[in-house]
Amino acid sequence: MITRKFLKTLNFRPFDQFDFEGFAGVESPVPFIAESGDLLVILDGDVCEVYNLETLEIITRCDSVSNLRHTI
Repeated sequence: MITRKFLKTLNFRPFDQFDFEGFAGVESPVPFIAESGDLLVILDGDVCEVYNLETLEIITRCDSVSNLRHTI
């Protein structure tokens, strides 16, 4: 589900104080967050996780966004 094409559609913003409280396990110095419909997407360095916005259950994870294939 996590593809470069999907990530390009999102409007990421840097974490704010409240995001750090909710997702205290982030490790990168500048994590990013975006919402899309019923999805919440966290970009933590090279790791990307997609959550259900209502339940905050993880749907999918990508351990290396930089290694996602380029598609035309």
